[in-house]
Amino acid sequence: MKKWMTVFILMTTLLMKVGSNHDVFAIEGISSHCGVLMEQLTGRVMFEKCADEKMYIASITKILTAIIAIENGDLDEWVEILDEDVHQVGSALYLIEGDQMTLGDLIYGLMLRSGNDAAWAIARHIGGGDVDTFVALMNEKAKEIGMENSTFQNPSGLDETTYNLSTAKDMALAQRYAMNNPIFRDISYESLHRATSEQGKIFTWKNKHRLVNGRYEHAISGKTGFTEQAKRTLVTSANNGDLELVAVTLVGGNDWNDHIAMFEYGFNNFNMRQVTDIGELQLLEQELLQHAGFDRLFVREEKTVFLRNDEQVRKHLVLSTDETAHAVGTLEILVNDQLIETLPVYAFEDFPTGSWWQRLLDLIIGI
Repeated sequence: MKKWMTVFILMTTLLMKVGSNHDVFAIEGISSHCGVLMEQLTGRVMFEKCADEKMYIASITKILTAIIAIENGDLDEWVEILDEDVHQVGSALYLIEGDQMTLGDLIYGLMLRSGNDAAWAIARHIGGGDVDTFVALMNEKAKEIGMENSTFQNPSGLDETTYNLSTAKDMALAQRYAMNNPIFRDISYESLHRATSEQGKIFTWKNKHRLVNGRYEHAISGKTGFTEQAKRTLVTSANNGDLELVAVTLVGGNDWNDHIAMFEYGFNNFNMRQVTDIGELQLLEQELLQHAGFDRLFVREEKTVFLRNDEQVRKHLVLSTDETAHAVGTLEILVNDQLIETLPVYAFEDFPTGSWWQRLLDLIIGI
């Protein structure tokens, strides 16, 4: 067995302009009281303004309601509409007591038209007849997602007798989580949805979210909200090439333009960049490798990181002292000297001969 030791080796620095060491940058002119811009894949915050301040959030609550329903229900199931559903105040689909709607159609109505009656019917159905059971699921899901500053008491966002408190950052985390579900993506992107109840009543719902419904070409999902206490709240996802971003504003001013401004800032100043390839690590000082007991080392996956255009990237190899570990160490990816990713590193003998790995390596390095 070769003697193991820990070796820190500076592999390479990508050639870019040297920028600030700060990770979050101000955007001048945002009118909303609080806001955040987050990258979908990594969760990196690109802009924030009082992002952790707890506030009423109104109907953007329904992002969490929708994803919990999608994950826990059968979208083709019929949901009976009860008296307690149709008597919810505020925005409504105008469902009929005694009629039935499929769970999937109710979720469309929830997201596109923000029906509080739909929110209550969904929560009661998924909660096994008990809305409080569904609300408990909301709080469990929020904790799972990492929404540390959020409390939910109802599935709609109404705040007359109960209330939901969250933050711009937490709601970005909720949207980011929900957007990993293709059903949620499809529903929240729809500009128009038609549904028919079990008794034959026809509903047509147009998406209230103006950016998603044609005002901003990159918008792909979102949810609006408003109550007297919360004022305007807004969540939007947008995609431009290989970048997908989430914007949230609370106590909105000119929030439509705030979201466009944040997205344009993100798309113009950040990019996704591949920093490793599958195969042999290059640019290592061979004498250091040999001193560590290896002639050749490999990684088994590509890695793409999210960067501001002027940020520095460095890579360090850290060889393990654990003789029982399968990988011989890790490759650390650092941005502005902050660790953001790690990859396992393997010795050549750990690559199975005759496998597709070996065939790929044969092509890459001409063995």
